[in-house]
Amino acid sequence: MITVLFVDDEPALLDVSRLYLEKTGDLKVDLCYSAEQALERLRERSYDVVVSDYEMPGMDGISFLKVLRRIGDQTPFIIFTGKGREHVVIEALNNGADFYLQKGGDPRSQFTELIHKIRVAVERFQKEGALQVTRHSVEKAGIPIFWVDVRGRIIYANESAGKILGYSPDELRLLSMSSLDPFFSPQEWSLFAERLKLHLTMTVHMVFRTQRAENVPAAVVFSHGDVGGRDLIFAYAFPRALSAAAEPLLEVVTSQCHALADSLSCLYLELTTAGEIIFLNGAASAFLGKTLTDPGERRYTIFEITARGQHQWLGEVLSRVVGPKETDLLELSFIRHDGVPCTFLFRRGVCSGPRGLGASYLLEIPQSP
Repeated sequence: MITVLFVDDEPALLDVSRLYLEKTGDLKVDLCYSAEQALERLRERSYDVVVSDYEMPGMDGISFLKVLRRIGDQTPFIIFTGKGREHVVIEALNNGADFYLQKGGDPRSQFTELIHKIRVAVERFQKEGALQVTRHSVEKAGIPIFWVDVRGRIIYANESAGKILGYSPDELRLLSMSSLDPFFSPQEWSLFAERLKLHLTMTVHMVFRTQRAENVPAAVVFSHGDVGGRDLIFAYAFPRALSAAAEPLLEVVTSQCHALADSLSCLYLELTTAGEIIFLNGAASAFLGKTLTDPGERRYTIFEITARGQHQWLGEVLSRVVGPKETDLLELSFIRHDGVPCTFLFRRGVCSGPRGLGASYLLEIPQSP
């Protein structure tokens, strides 16, 4: 039901207008005989649309409109008057009137046109209001949100994205998803965009690189949409940060797991999804000739200890870690401490640790001769 406030100083016209409008069944009309009376009514309740005469004693229709807009009332407003002077039409539209309709002629045609303009004005206002709410909710959302084209170029990023990554909105619009996650190469993005178009929604683990060269692991939900004939991809990122209360317990559990791993005779490593080695058991340390005992010691990456021909493939494998149940076998050539490459079969798993959710485990199964 559309609620209408009809304002005119002619009682007979008001009664006829209400009769015509309410015959549609979806319009409910309240009547006022002056702009002053209408302002009082609008202080008490809101309406979907105001229809007002122009020439009335006291305050005319355009002055009435100006008062509403000055106090922030954006209710759709239609000037319905017998005065057809051009300057009146221009002034009405310039001050925020949605439509200007002249009285006279066949009543049936006249009110049919008025009913049409009422519906159009209300529908447009509701759509614009919904769009403003949507824009505000996206811009102020507590998670990073990106709109991306099929080539991976960022066409919009909200406030949270800029705040977490350290870029201004304008700077982010100059970047691509490949800029934010180097393992999401243009070729990989192209393949991913094609898969997303088929599946419509996919969740991917990414490691965003901030402007300060820091890594921010995040689970990113991607969805595909056709907006006005243009393929767009919407990305909703959920940075993986641990609560302060959970960290001490997780540190204890991690320490116990590391003690168990040190008792294994096979090689065992823990990596971030960016490839940084965050733990080596004793067997792995002896084989590689590297230790990570000193907290201030430089961190190695898996790319420094594997054959160069595997780097791109391995980087893509690591950056696609998406859930704790994900596991598969990988054949990797590691460089021994004396420079000799040795091939191993590893089982990859996914873990959540104090150094970042989404770190991956690599566990040697058998060693190749």
